[in-house]
Amino acid sequence: MSSADAIAVSGVTHSYGDVTAVGPIDLTVPPGEFLVLVGASGCGKSTLLRLIAGFEQPTTGTVLTNGTAPVPGRGAGLVFQQPRLFPWKTVGGNIALALRYAGRPVTDERVDDLLRRVGLHDVAKRRIWQISGGQQQRVAIARALAVENPLLLLDEPFAALDALTREKLQDDLRQVSASTGRTSVFVTHSVDEAVFLGSRVVVLTPRPGTIALDLTIDLPRTGIAADELRGLPEFAALRAEVGHAIRDRVTV
Repeated sequence: MSSADAIAVSGVTHSYGDVTAVGPIDLTVPPGEFLVLVGASGCGKSTLLRLIAGFEQPTTGTVLTNGTAPVPGRGAGLVFQQPRLFPWKTVGGNIALALRYAGRPVTDERVDDLLRRVGLHDVAKRRIWQISGGQQQRVAIARALAVENPLLLLDEPFAALDALTREKLQDDLRQVSASTGRTSVFVTHSVDEAVFLGSRVVVLTPRPGTIALDLTIDLPRTGIAADELRGLPEFAALRAEVGHAIRDRVTV
Protein backbone atom coordinates (compact mmCIF):
# COMPACT_ATOMS: atom_id res chain seq x y z
CA MET A 1 0.00 0.00 0.00
CA SER A 2 1.27 3.46 -0.91
CA SER A 3 0.08 6.92 0.04
CA ALA A 4 -0.22 7.52 -3.71
CA ASP A 5 -2.88 4.83 -4.13
CA ALA A 6 -6.36 6.03 -5.10
CA ILE A 7 -7.85 3.00 -3.31
CA ALA A 8 -6.23 0.73 -0.74
CA VAL A 9 -8.14 -2.31 0.56
CA SER A 10 -6.11 -4.14 3.20
CA GLY A 11 -7.10 -7.42 4.82
CA VAL A 12 -10.80 -6.63 4.36
CA THR A 13 -13.65 -8.96 5.21
CA HIS A 14 -17.31 -8.07 5.52
CA SER A 15 -20.00 -10.18 7.15
CA TYR A 16 -23.76 -9.97 7.44
CA GLY A 17 -24.44 -11.72 10.72
CA ASP A 18 -22.71 -15.09 10.55
CA VAL A 19 -22.40 -14.99 6.74
CA THR A 20 -19.12 -13.69 5.32
CA ALA A 21 -19.87 -11.94 2.04
CA VAL A 22 -16.41 -10.70 1.12
CA GLY A 23 -12.85 -11.44 1.96
CA PRO A 24 -10.21 -11.52 2.88
CA ILE A 25 -9.23 -9.08 0.14
CA ASP A 26 -6.12 -7.02 -0.45
CA LEU A 27 -6.37 -4.63 -3.39
CA THR A 28 -4.68 -1.39 -4.39
CA VAL A 29 -5.76 0.84 -7.27
CA PRO A 30 -3.46 3.55 -8.64
CA PRO A 31 -4.85 6.91 -9.78
CA GLY A 32 -6.43 6.92 -13.23
CA GLU A 33 -7.12 3.20 -13.43
CA PHE A 34 -10.46 1.86 -14.65
CA LEU A 35 -11.01 -1.22 -12.49
CA VAL A 36 -13.87 -3.60 -13.27
CA LEU A 37 -15.14 -6.07 -10.65
CA VAL A 38 -16.81 -9.08 -12.24
CA GLY A 39 -18.12 -12.43 -11.01
CA ALA A 40 -21.18 -14.56 -10.48
CA SER A 41 -24.23 -13.27 -8.63
CA GLY A 42 -23.71 -13.06 -4.88
CA CYS A 43 -19.91 -12.97 -5.01
CA GLY A 44 -19.68 -9.64 -3.18
CA LYS A 45 -18.96 -7.21 -6.03
CA SER A 46 -21.49 -4.62 -4.91
CA THR A 47 -20.56 -5.13 -1.26
CA LEU A 48 -16.93 -4.34 -2.07
CA LEU A 49 -18.04 -1.25 -4.00
CA ARG A 50 -20.13 -0.08 -1.02
CA LEU A 51 -17.11 -0.55 1.24
CA ILE A 52 -15.05 1.65 -1.09
CA ALA A 53 -17.86 4.23 -1.13
CA GLY A 54 -18.11 4.22 2.67
CA PHE A 55 -21.71 2.99 2.77
CA GLU A 56 -20.55 -0.17 4.57
CA GLN A 57 -17.77 -0.63 7.10
CA PRO A 58 -15.42 -3.63 6.93
CA THR A 59 -15.76 -6.30 9.59
CA THR A 60 -11.98 -6.60 9.57
CA GLY A 61 -9.28 -4.67 7.73
CA THR A 62 -9.22 -1.15 6.35
CA VAL A 63 -10.40 0.71 3.26
CA LEU A 64 -8.78 4.00 2.25
CA THR A 65 -9.55 6.27 -0.69
CA ASN A 66 -6.85 8.81 -1.48
CA GLY A 67 -5.28 8.10 1.90
CA THR A 68 -8.34 8.60 4.12
CA ALA A 69 -11.37 6.60 5.24
CA PRO A 70 -14.20 7.00 2.69
CA VAL A 71 -17.13 9.25 3.60
CA PRO A 72 -20.45 8.41 1.89
CA GLY A 73 -21.32 10.92 -0.83
CA ARG A 74 -18.16 12.96 -0.32
CA GLY A 75 -15.16 11.16 -1.78
CA ALA A 76 -16.67 9.65 -4.93
CA GLY A 77 -19.20 10.20 -7.68
CA LEU A 78 -21.75 7.39 -7.65
CA VAL A 79 -23.84 5.81 -10.40
CA PHE A 80 -26.31 3.03 -9.54
CA GLN A 81 -28.39 0.50 -11.52
CA GLN A 82 -31.29 2.95 -11.46
CA PRO A 83 -30.61 6.62 -12.32
CA ARG A 84 -32.28 7.94 -9.12
CA LEU A 85 -32.93 11.34 -10.64
CA PHE A 86 -35.45 13.92 -9.42
CA PRO A 87 -38.38 13.61 -11.87
CA TRP A 88 -39.88 17.00 -10.97
CA LYS A 89 -36.70 18.75 -12.11
CA THR A 90 -35.39 19.23 -15.61
CA VAL A 91 -32.34 17.40 -16.84
CA GLY A 92 -30.30 20.56 -16.35
CA GLY A 93 -31.88 21.06 -12.93
CA ASN A 94 -30.61 17.66 -11.80
CA ILE A 95 -27.09 18.58 -12.88
CA ALA A 96 -27.32 22.03 -11.28
CA LEU A 97 -28.39 20.43 -7.99
CA ALA A 98 -25.33 18.18 -8.03
CA LEU A 99 -23.09 21.20 -8.65
CA ARG A 100 -24.66 23.08 -5.73
CA TYR A 101 -24.26 20.07 -3.43
CA ALA A 102 -20.59 19.90 -4.39
CA GLY A 103 -20.12 23.63 -3.74
CA ARG A 104 -19.34 24.29 -7.40
CA PRO A 105 -20.47 27.34 -9.39
CA VAL A 106 -23.70 26.72 -11.28
CA THR A 107 -23.73 28.17 -14.77
CA ASP A 108 -25.54 27.22 -17.96
CA GLU A 109 -22.14 26.71 -19.59
CA ARG A 110 -21.03 24.24 -16.91
CA VAL A 111 -24.30 22.29 -17.08
CA ASP A 112 -24.13 22.16 -20.88
CA ASP A 113 -20.49 21.01 -20.77
CA LEU A 114 -21.31 18.10 -18.45
CA LEU A 115 -24.24 17.03 -20.59
CA ARG A 116 -22.14 17.32 -23.73
CA ARG A 117 -19.60 14.91 -22.22
CA VAL A 118 -22.24 12.19 -22.16
CA GLY A 119 -23.77 13.05 -25.53
CA LEU A 120 -26.76 15.03 -24.25
CA HIS A 121 -26.06 18.53 -25.49
CA ASP A 122 -29.68 19.36 -26.36
CA VAL A 123 -31.89 18.01 -23.54
CA ALA A 124 -31.14 20.32 -20.59
CA LYS A 125 -34.66 21.79 -20.55
CA ARG A 126 -36.52 18.49 -20.77
CA ARG A 127 -38.12 16.79 -17.79
CA ILE A 128 -36.73 13.44 -16.70
CA TRP A 129 -39.88 11.62 -17.78
CA GLN A 130 -39.46 13.05 -21.29
CA ILE A 131 -36.20 11.21 -22.00
CA SER A 132 -35.41 7.51 -22.46
CA GLY A 133 -33.96 5.15 -19.88
CA GLY A 134 -30.58 5.24 -21.60
CA GLN A 135 -30.60 9.03 -21.60
CA GLN A 136 -31.55 9.04 -17.91
CA GLN A 137 -28.53 6.89 -17.15
CA ARG A 138 -26.33 9.32 -19.08
CA VAL A 139 -27.72 12.13 -16.90
CA ALA A 140 -26.79 10.08 -13.83
CA ILE A 141 -23.22 9.77 -15.13
CA ALA A 142 -23.07 13.51 -15.88
CA ARG A 143 -24.33 14.20 -12.36
CA ALA A 144 -21.57 12.03 -10.90
CA LEU A 145 -18.98 13.87 -13.01
CA ALA A 146 -20.33 17.22 -11.75
CA VAL A 147 -18.94 16.60 -8.29
CA GLU A 148 -15.38 16.50 -9.68
CA ASN A 149 -14.22 13.89 -7.19
CA PRO A 150 -11.16 11.93 -8.29
CA LEU A 151 -13.08 8.67 -7.86
CA LEU A 152 -16.08 7.38 -9.84
CA LEU A 153 -17.98 4.28 -8.62
CA LEU A 154 -20.53 2.54 -10.85
CA ASP A 155 -22.72 -0.36 -9.71
CA GLU A 156 -24.07 -2.18 -12.81
CA PRO A 157 -25.36 1.07 -14.30
CA PHE A 158 -26.32 -0.49 -17.65
CA ALA A 159 -27.87 -3.75 -16.40
CA ALA A 160 -31.49 -2.77 -17.09
CA LEU A 161 -30.89 -1.37 -20.59
CA ASP A 162 -31.41 -3.03 -23.96
CA ALA A 163 -28.33 -4.40 -25.71
CA LEU A 164 -27.93 -1.60 -28.28
CA THR A 165 -28.30 1.19 -25.69
CA ARG A 166 -25.95 -0.64 -23.35
CA GLU A 167 -23.22 -0.92 -25.98
CA LYS A 168 -23.58 2.76 -26.90
CA LEU A 169 -23.26 3.83 -23.25
CA GLN A 170 -20.29 1.53 -22.76
CA ASP A 171 -18.54 3.32 -25.61
CA ASP A 172 -19.54 6.73 -24.21
CA LEU A 173 -18.27 5.85 -20.74
CA ARG A 174 -15.01 4.53 -22.13
CA GLN A 175 -14.41 7.83 -23.92
CA VAL A 176 -15.42 9.92 -20.88
CA SER A 177 -13.06 7.89 -18.70
CA ALA A 178 -10.18 8.40 -21.10
CA SER A 179 -10.82 12.15 -21.30
CA THR A 180 -11.20 12.79 -17.55
CA GLY A 181 -8.53 10.43 -16.22
CA ARG A 182 -10.59 9.67 -13.11
CA THR A 183 -10.06 6.53 -11.12
CA SER A 184 -13.12 4.36 -11.72
CA VAL A 185 -14.51 1.15 -10.22
CA PHE A 186 -17.26 -0.54 -12.23
CA VAL A 187 -19.31 -3.57 -11.16
CA THR A 188 -20.78 -5.92 -13.78
CA HIS A 189 -21.88 -9.49 -14.47
CA SER A 190 -20.84 -9.20 -18.12
CA VAL A 191 -17.46 -10.54 -19.20
CA ASP A 192 -17.62 -8.62 -22.50
CA GLU A 193 -18.44 -5.37 -20.67
CA ALA A 194 -15.61 -5.94 -18.20
CA VAL A 195 -12.95 -6.41 -20.88
CA PHE A 196 -14.31 -3.59 -23.06
CA LEU A 197 -14.38 -0.99 -20.28
CA GLY A 198 -11.57 -1.91 -17.93
CA SER A 199 -7.89 -1.15 -17.93
CA ARG A 200 -7.86 -3.86 -15.24
CA VAL A 201 -10.32 -6.64 -14.41
CA VAL A 202 -10.63 -8.37 -11.04
CA VAL A 203 -12.68 -11.58 -10.92
CA LEU A 204 -14.20 -12.46 -7.55
CA THR A 205 -14.90 -16.01 -6.40
CA PRO A 206 -18.34 -17.13 -5.19
CA ARG A 207 -19.14 -16.10 -1.62
CA PRO A 208 -17.13 -15.21 0.30
CA GLY A 209 -15.72 -13.11 -2.51
CA THR A 210 -11.95 -13.24 -2.82
CA ILE A 211 -9.75 -12.39 -5.78
CA ALA A 212 -9.62 -15.24 -8.31
CA LEU A 213 -7.96 -13.27 -11.11
CA ASP A 214 -6.35 -9.84 -11.32
CA LEU A 215 -5.77 -9.06 -14.98
CA THR A 216 -4.35 -6.01 -16.75
CA ILE A 217 -6.29 -5.21 -19.94
CA ASP A 218 -3.62 -4.03 -22.33
CA LEU A 219 -5.87 -2.74 -25.11
CA PRO A 220 -6.00 0.71 -26.75
CA ARG A 221 -8.36 3.06 -24.90
CA THR A 222 -8.52 5.82 -27.51
CA GLY A 223 -8.44 6.09 -31.28
CA ILE A 224 -10.31 2.85 -32.00
CA ALA A 225 -13.97 2.17 -32.76
CA ALA A 226 -15.93 -0.13 -30.45
CA ASP A 227 -16.58 -2.76 -33.13
CA GLU A 228 -12.93 -2.72 -34.16
CA LEU A 229 -11.81 -3.17 -30.55
CA ARG A 230 -14.17 -6.10 -30.00
CA GLY A 231 -12.88 -7.67 -33.20
CA LEU A 232 -9.27 -7.77 -32.05
CA PRO A 233 -7.90 -11.27 -31.30
CA GLU A 234 -6.41 -9.86 -28.10
CA PHE A 235 -9.90 -8.85 -26.97
CA ALA A 236 -11.21 -12.35 -27.60
CA ALA A 237 -8.29 -13.89 -25.69
CA LEU A 238 -8.79 -11.62 -22.67
CA ARG A 239 -12.54 -12.23 -22.69
CA ALA A 240 -11.91 -15.99 -22.73
CA GLU A 241 -9.46 -15.75 -19.83
CA VAL A 242 -11.90 -13.77 -17.68
CA GLY A 243 -14.77 -16.10 -18.61
CA HIS A 244 -12.76 -19.19 -17.68
CA ALA A 245 -11.80 -17.65 -14.34
CA ILE A 246 -15.49 -17.17 -13.51
CA ARG A 247 -16.71 -20.55 -14.78
CA ASP A 248 -13.92 -22.51 -13.11
CA ARG A 249 -15.12 -21.33 -9.70
CA VAL A 250 -18.86 -21.71 -10.14
CA THR A 251 -20.25 -25.05 -9.03
CA VAL A 252 -23.29 -26.33 -10.88
